[in-house]
Amino acid sequence: MLREEEGLSDGARGDGPMRRHALTSRLRRVLLDPRSAWWTRRSPEQLFARYGRLARRAGLGELSLVISFDCDTLADAEVVVDVHERLRQIGVLASYAVPAEILERGADAYRQVAATGAEFINHGYREHTVKEDGRYTSTLFYDRLTEDEVRADMVAGDRAVHAVLGRRPSGFRVPHFGTYQRPTQLRFLHGVLRELGYGYSSSTVPLWGFRRGPAFRDFGVLEFPVSGTATAPLDILDSWGFFAAPDRVHDAGDYAREGALAAELYRRAGAGILSFYADPSQIHSESVFFETVARWREVATPTSYEALARRLSSTPDAGATTSPTISAS
Repeated sequence: MLREEEGLSDGARGDGPMRRHALTSRLRRVLLDPRSAWWTRRSPEQLFARYGRLARRAGLGELSLVISFDCDTLADAEVVVDVHERLRQIGVLASYAVPAEILERGADAYRQVAATGAEFINHGYREHTVKEDGRYTSTLFYDRLTEDEVRADMVAGDRAVHAVLGRRPSGFRVPHFGTYQRPTQLRFLHGVLRELGYGYSSSTVPLWGFRRGPAFRDFGVLEFPVSGTATAPLDILDSWGFFAAPDRVHDAGDYAREGALAAELYRRAGAGILSFYADPSQIHSESVFFETVARWREVATPTSYEALARRLSSTPDAGATTSPTISAS
């Protein structure tokens, strides 16, 4: 266990609203997926000890950092160039997942970002978040579409990224991917990605990282799960829940604490991928976000999913993980 002076304070471990939210989140997850019950009972230290072992078995012997952005609205296009440049000053070249309808409408901004060498991954074609009565509403979920509709959206997104940016993407992220986590869904997804010639996806929640590691090939191509919070590692550390949601229970101070604690847990794991994502418009005016990224930059080497996929593809057994027994070590 980490002691207070070593990083995880009693307060961060959780009294008050954050702990209540974590418990509620765990209960909801178990109700949706009873198989996750065992994982929710593991401490952060146990989960990250396992994660580090899986990372090394997958061919990842050090810590890498990938900052990605889901740019789901035109509000993101309005600030993305500034956000991108601020991160470059920290030494981080971010990756971008933009639904192609938004990419086409914000083409000038995204071409500026792409010109710096930033990675763009296919995020489907259709716009999937709209603003209604001053609130953002999600409008498209792959789990509610037929397989033919999902494939069509993926193929159209691929063509549009090429048309706008002049280069084809090599990876994919499912829109609102939290609802598309069943193995049958992920196998279908990866089958389409193989048809497109893609090398990777980043469409899985943190639970998959602790189950199978930071990079795995269970469904076809490489899969890179996103990262979670420190005190509730199965919960995604995102900008919506900490900076933007009208009913959020977290704030910027919580984000800073969770980010610092996550850096310490990853440092102790010694290997893996800090894979955090946000929406540009939600963090543009939040200095704590950039300060937290700088903190992660101190413990991990910035890279991209594409670079990691190339690296792992050159190692025959990389990404092929087994399931070591969890222990507290």
